[in-house]
Amino acid sequence: MESVLVLVWSIGALYSASKVISSTNPVISVFWLVIAFTNASLLLLMLGIEFLPMLFLIVYVGAILILFLFVVMLLNIKLVELTENTTRYLPIAVIIGLIFLYEIYLVFTSIRLDSGVIWEEVSFTSVLKLSNIEQLGGILYTDYWLYFLVSSLVLFVGMIGAITLCLYHEEGVKRQDLFAQVSTDSSKTLSKFH
Repeated sequence: MESVLVLVWSIGALYSASKVISSTNPVISVFWLVIAFTNASLLLLMLGIEFLPMLFLIVYVGAILILFLFVVMLLNIKLVELTENTTRYLPIAVIIGLIFLYEIYLVFTSIRLDSGVIWEEVSFTSVLKLSNIEQLGGILYTDYWLYFLVSSLVLFVGMIGAITLCLYHEEGVKRQDLFAQVSTDSSKTLSKFH
């Protein structure tokens, strides 16, 4: 049963990933990205890794994809602009895809030839007698603390960028001015009831 579920979720992840890059509507593309992350989370959960699937669902689906939808809705991308320039990126996409497939081939051949390790024998929990979250936390906060801080700064800059995109001022758009509201004279704003 587990092998059938892994096959179904793998096919679902590959199909949804292909729909992410092939759909012309950005909102539908983000929807397929949510499905791809969900399938990847289910696959990681089947491997016995508890922390990464929850991280995928909370951080990627819950926060970053909402930010993507927010930016896509804010920018108001026309579908005509997306469909007219799709073929000019095809040669570079083929080159990047071939490089990616070659790197995957090198990874699999080097693992089988050099170490002789079969993937079924490798277990994440057999390294230490700690749980997955304890191992990940120990590595993240000791060895890779600098990268952890840099990634948090990148997310912070992305959040400030999203806020800055929303703060453009147009004519005719009424905005709330707190200083003007606080500094008004109450005798001119309150009506007197007799």
